[in-house]
Amino acid sequence: MAYKLADFCRRMEELAPLELALDWDNVGLQIGEPQKPIAAVLVALTVTMDTVQKAVEHGVDLIVAHHPVIFRPMRQIRTDTPEGALISTLLKHDLSVYVAHTNLDQAERGLNHWLAVEAGLEEQQVLVPAHDSNAGLGRIGRICPMSLGAYAERLEALWDVQVRVVGDRERTVTKVAVVGGSGGDFMQHAKAAGADVLVTGDVSYHDAMDALGLGLAVVDAGHFSTEQLMVREVAGYLQRTFGKHIRILQDTSTNPFSF
Repeated sequence: MAYKLADFCRRMEELAPLELALDWDNVGLQIGEPQKPIAAVLVALTVTMDTVQKAVEHGVDLIVAHHPVIFRPMRQIRTDTPEGALISTLLKHDLSVYVAHTNLDQAERGLNHWLAVEAGLEEQQVLVPAHDSNAGLGRIGRICPMSLGAYAERLEALWDVQVRVVGDRERTVTKVAVVGGSGGDFMQHAKAAGADVLVTGDVSYHDAMDALGLGLAVVDAGHFSTEQLMVREVAGYLQRTFGKHIRILQDTSTNPFSF
């Protein structure tokens, strides 16, 4: 059976409806023509030149990404800039790009749900509900009681990353909030929901000081570590949806940091 790009857009929007995207975001089909036939898809967290090279080498027609390629309105496409060169290369190789960003973050069974499952949360609930009570940003749930230090070490082993910790490593934590990506703005929400610790990324110095003032522990595992599972989960969703008729590849090599 031949599938078209429009079929992938429709199925991605069943998983992550476009209306769930925050008003500052840019999601959906960013490059491509809906009637284009699709035989191979590459799922990536961020589209980079390395991602494009991998797509070309493997005969990919469509890249499904979490982070937008086109985020702000563009007045020109200068191919001597990283953004312009990337767009030019995508067009040159006839590579379509579909983006699911904050709509996937907020989706009922989207990124933050997956993150909560991976972080061991039980009885999970939405941290900041969207207009649909079953969707929203972040999740909160319970873990078996353990020290903050032990929980941080568990996440380090799980994600193979060094984490930063705010708070007393000996304190016992039971209720955990998670926010994938940049979650420094969610300290108050986590505390109000009764969380002992917030697991997120991109925590600034001032965010950390605010957390200390609130009596909230924080585990900063980084933006990449708290979102990388998107690649695996979206690839699995697409494979289950389209079956053996479509090749689904994964790009997991977009973390700009080394430790």
